[in-house]
Amino acid sequence: MLTPALPKASALSSGERQTMNRFEVKYLVPTRSVPELLEEFAPYTKPDAHSPEWGYTISSVYWDTPDFQFFWEKVEGVKYRRKLRFRRYGTSTDVFVEIKQREDRTLQKRRLRWPLEQVIAAFGDGASRVNWALVEGDPVATEAALMIERLRLAPRMAIRYRRRALFGQFDPELRITFDGRIQYHPTDFSLARPFEEGRYVIDPRVTVLEFKYDHRAPIWLTKAICRRGLKIVSMSKYCSAVDQCYYGGQNT
Repeated sequence: MLTPALPKASALSSGERQTMNRFEVKYLVPTRSVPELLEEFAPYTKPDAHSPEWGYTISSVYWDTPDFQFFWEKVEGVKYRRKLRFRRYGTSTDVFVEIKQREDRTLQKRRLRWPLEQVIAAFGDGASRVNWALVEGDPVATEAALMIERLRLAPRMAIRYRRRALFGQFDPELRITFDGRIQYHPTDFSLARPFEEGRYVIDPRVTVLEFKYDHRAPIWLTKAICRRGLKIVSMSKYCSAVDQCYYGGQNT
């Protein structure tokens, strides 16, 4: 099986840290319409050069409090909120530790890229275990460790899906992603061996289309959205999975 390189947007050197501020908007589209959308966007975009033709797999483990504080903050529409996740692209030997902080529709993401073995040694694999000797001195790792200890965070949900990504041809800050076959697992949190089969978060006949940009969406994109009558959705893969798994899908 071909192991894809890390996508360009995540191409940090091992040990490197990154902070981003950007807007993110999501839409739900029929999976069968994805080829048509790719063709429509083609004159204004270019494929992620680091991705195979049919995209790459993303495996994430989300951490939360014993009473799912991060989940409920999303459900209740808290304007300022944070969440912690560990993300691995395909079978890469590196893992991203990410702290996502949202203020209304503006997102700030702080993340670091470490080798898989280093992340497991510092935070465990499938269980919370902070090794302070390994995280001290790195601001992102230290913030993650403080969140874990102060809020009693632990792995709560694993999410896995396939992504196809585009970049703006004339708007370098623009990133478009199509996330499909989104599955979850409520107990298998291994980063070394991500789960292969889980339950679907949403019907696989539906794909999550997301636009990420730093300032404003380009005119051609806003026209395409209006032309197709797409409606913004406030959809979190993690929260949808938690809701389905523990609350019968009543909240999302």
